[in-house]
Amino acid sequence: MKVPFYEFSKLHSSEFQDSVLERFSNILKKNAFVEGEFNSSFEQGFASKQGAKFCALVANGTDAIEISLQAYNVKAGDKVGVAAISFYATAEAVINVGATPVFIDIDPMTGLLCPQSLKRMLEIHDLKVVIPVHIYGLPSPMKEIEELCEPKGIKIIEDAAQAQGGFYADSKPVGSRNNLITFSFYPTKNLGAMGDAGAILCQDETLFNDITCIRNHGRSPNGHRLVGRNSRCDHFQAAVLDLKLETIDTHNKSRREAALNYLELLKDLPINLCPEELAEKSSWHLFRIGLESEELRDELRGFLIKNEIGCAAHFYTKAMAEEEPIKHFPGEREKAISFAKTSLCLPMHPFLTREDVEFVSIKLHEFFKA
Repeated sequence: MKVPFYEFSKLHSSEFQDSVLERFSNILKKNAFVEGEFNSSFEQGFASKQGAKFCALVANGTDAIEISLQAYNVKAGDKVGVAAISFYATAEAVINVGATPVFIDIDPMTGLLCPQSLKRMLEIHDLKVVIPVHIYGLPSPMKEIEELCEPKGIKIIEDAAQAQGGFYADSKPVGSRNNLITFSFYPTKNLGAMGDAGAILCQDETLFNDITCIRNHGRSPNGHRLVGRNSRCDHFQAAVLDLKLETIDTHNKSRREAALNYLELLKDLPINLCPEELAEKSSWHLFRIGLESEELRDELRGFLIKNEIGCAAHFYTKAMAEEEPIKHFPGEREKAISFAKTSLCLPMHPFLTREDVEFVSIKLHEFFKA
């Protein structure tokens, strides 16, 4: 029995491909390649689904963070707090606008930004913006983060690259708070394009107008207003996203069911699992388990691969704050370093069956009994 990490063949079925080609043919006939009706349709639909007033499609998730920083007037000399566990692009975006990332350590149970670490960094550094990351699709503790930031006038950009369809602790959808919320639609995401694409959600019309201006060379309907960039999402990617938006709720429900099955079947093993209170809130982009050591993690990874079970050591066995080009920046990262070295992600996609999860569970129990 094989259990793949992803399942693109089922996600992109022949029926789905036919629908995509029909849309592509329509775009070709109209010669509307850069922006078009599917961009507008997706922006309206995604904003509504995530509880936002406005959605701006952009070229990719990294641009989404950079444009958000620019919209908040972050520039050279400013400091931006960044969760120490994330993909490299989160800190990269800060550096690309000339600012300095300050790493905020994480909760070792979840990988999410730790409010206590943030509090300590706020006592040392004058932060202009803080970027919590909804890692693996788990919701960051936004209430606690906002209570620390808002009295100081610190803006928040939520990196929700992995959280399409996730919910905050108050059960409202990720995207509904009064922050800028950025998404990536890289093909492996819960809601993925067939290439690069990203989006920014917000509640403020003035900010939204600035964002849409920045993404289009700084142009507004009345002419140039800002120094911007070319970060328009092409019409083909928007067409795919608009089509996949129809099934995202069903697919995320299937992911949650698979995750709950994992949590039930693996609860007696000596591994770190997602806290139960977050299980129904996560979008379950990835299902992470924590091991006691890096050596045990690597041994288990080899065992699973031998048994044809897909797995991955996100993120490249290193915390973002350990990456060579950025490890010299200030902040806290001790727990993040340990978390990265001992993490392993099991198969997670909308087409996992109970039988698949049971097979993975049986093999994990075999491993720990050996």
